Amino acid sequence: MKENLAVKDSLTQTTYTRLRETLVSGKLAPGERVNTKELAENFGTNVGAIREALSRLTSENLVIAEPQKGFRVTPVSLQDLCDLTATRILIERECLSESVAHGDENWESEIISSHHLLSRCGTLGNDELGSSEWNQRHNRFHDALTAACPNTWLLRMQRSLFIQYERYRMLSINLTYAERDLNTEHKALMDAALERDSLKIQALIKEHIQLTTDVLVNLFNKK
Repeated sequence: MKENLAVKDSLTQTTYTRLRETLVSGKLAPGERVNTKELAENFGTNVGAIREALSRLTSENLVIAEPQKGFRVTPVSLQDLCDLTATRILIERECLSESVAHGDENWESEIISSHHLLSRCGTLGNDELGSSEWNQRHNRFHDALTAACPNTWLLRMQRSLFIQYERYRMLSINLTYAERDLNTEHKALMDAALERDSLKIQALIKEHIQLTTDVLVNLFNKK
């Protein structure tokens, strides 16, 4: 009995993780109706596991549950993007300031290590921005920067906002690929953190986030 429950929990968790990545990456388009049967077939799982995963993802605002209709991918909009950007910059700057003030040698080591892996991603033959490997390394680097913030509520908000913003960032990748040097932007963030320069890193993260938003604002305005 315990073994069956463990298998079920493992299947649910695996399905949740895969579906979450699918939503964040934009493989399911914003506003799109979710076909649970089709997803179950694609994931090699059952509809029950898909529905459980979707129920969990509603709390993260990645999907919307509609009575009698099922689930729909949460839409994106210009107003939501602008509100999200302003809020993320506010929280991110505070987390970074606290992290810089409280970080120790282990914190520094993780920043250096995660940045190295992120910067090396292209040399491993996986130079597509937005690939699963690049996203994992990118997320690890940004988590490392704020990891020393002692305020757990700030960190929870920061990571929740990061996930929401990730959907928009994925939409901007093809538009910014040739226009931005992300390796340079990330190195500047690392250097400011290691220098314990709170004002500099706050300015850099604001610019880093705003550049992505500006590209998408122009896209929305053209529609």
